[in-house]
Amino acid sequence: MKSDAIEELFRKYYNDALLYLISLTGNVAIAEEMVSTAFFKALKTADGAIKDFKPWLLKVCRNIFLSHCRTRKRYVELNENIPDRNESAIEKVIRNDDYRALYRAIGLLPEGQKEAVTLYYFEGLSVKEIAEITGKSAEGVKVSMYRARENLKKIMEVEYGI
Repeated sequence: MKSDAIEELFRKYYNDALLYLISLTGNVAIAEEMVSTAFFKALKTADGAIKDFKPWLLKVCRNIFLSHCRTRKRYVELNENIPDRNESAIEKVIRNDDYRALYRAIGLLPEGQKEAVTLYYFEGLSVKEIAEITGKSAEGVKVSMYRARENLKKIMEVEYGI
């Protein structure tokens, strides 16, 4: 690939990939490292058969995240009881008070539901593209989305009185 095309893809999709990985990891530094790795792997393995680069890149990001989780399980946490007084990574990226309650509520969802909501509403992907990224069927993604919306409704009512 020409460097101009690579630079254009990087500029166009970097923020989308970064926000997606921040939503999965909760850590900006780790997410940035994973995005760099994902771009390298996506561009290295990309061929002419890829119709849309964004879903392909997000699938690579997801695979890198899952690989990171498998590796991380091998390490023992030293002290999990230390409270985190720092602002969470997603709060640093999203500072709008109107949406803070929604982002916190999304963070309380189970992983599969959180991922589906993030990809659909924040990344603008279709159900079919989400199914390809997550390895679920389109119907499975729709069920996850439905359950996520129901859970978000309950969380927002209980936690925030909305």
